[in-house]
Amino acid sequence: MGINSLLQQLKSIQTKISVSKYAGSTVGVDAYCWLHKGIHSCLSELAWNKPTTKYVEYCIKRVRMLKKFNVRPFIVFDGGYLLAKSQIELMREQKRQENRRIGRELFKKGRIRESFPFFEKSVDVTPEMAYKFIEALRAENVAYVVAPYEADAQLAYLEKKKHIAAIITEDSDLLVFGCRTVIYKLEPNGEGIEICRDKFGDVKDINMLGWTDKKFRHMSMLAGCDYLPSIPGIGIKTANKYLRKFETVDKVIQYLKNNNKIKVPPNYENDFKRAELAFLYQRVFDIETERLVTLNPVSEDLDISLDTNYIGPYPITYTLLLFWSYNVPKYLDSNN
Repeated sequence: MGINSLLQQLKSIQTKISVSKYAGSTVGVDAYCWLHKGIHSCLSELAWNKPTTKYVEYCIKRVRMLKKFNVRPFIVFDGGYLLAKSQIELMREQKRQENRRIGRELFKKGRIRESFPFFEKSVDVTPEMAYKFIEALRAENVAYVVAPYEADAQLAYLEKKKHIAAIITEDSDLLVFGCRTVIYKLEPNGEGIEICRDKFGDVKDINMLGWTDKKFRHMSMLAGCDYLPSIPGIGIKTANKYLRKFETVDKVIQYLKNNNKIKVPPNYENDFKRAELAFLYQRVFDIETERLVTLNPVSEDLDISLDTNYIGPYPITYTLLLFWSYNVPKYLDSNN
């Protein structure tokens, strides 16, 4: 999930830490990342539609671990789908169904061990699973919020507003959204890998010295993201090389279009500009005013009213909206 190989290219600035570093602070958590890991403990049950709550138990253990280190977890859930990702979500669902079919066939033949990799690829987090996790969070008196659309944008907004000190996830997209401090690969003992945006200029494998957030975002998008078709053969290193050479993404795209060996998807320039709106202006929930806002303020000369596929339509309706947030005022008071 996220930008392919981005975290690998940032390995030189990854720092091993303990979450005890954030004792006394609030840390945002991408709920679906934990739920995705939690379902690994009950793959066969979920693949055969058998009742289980093992995935909730996994997540709550992580919540309690953070509490043990005096870290306040603030759990953020995905909300509705962006229409810009409908095609890729459909493809993912088709792959999940095919993997479920193969896994069940192997399981029936007694080839249990062989079936599990297919079951692993067949199971997805559902709103029902998220709701069970929400119920457990309420029982633990832990704050959460359901994003209007993607948790990535919501977490970025919470960090931007200084409601959280860092973010726990496995998704590299958080860095593209502009997040400053992200913790990956969190272990049960509280150890994880921290990436800080302030260290981007020190990266050894690709040269980002002096780069702006915009240039980093453009590099990541050129390498391929969920909001627009990818250009075959263009990864992080190549995108970095071309941006350093041509300076702007418009010049890079023009160069690629003139290269007969590279197939640039039709209407790529326009799709690129619209996809960037998702990283800049996606709708989020302001926990102080309890209103929908955009991740960043929209300038008066920018009309995004027709691009709701990328920022999210308004108004919104989905089941989890009934449980939009819980215990947030206490957390706001704690951070003052």
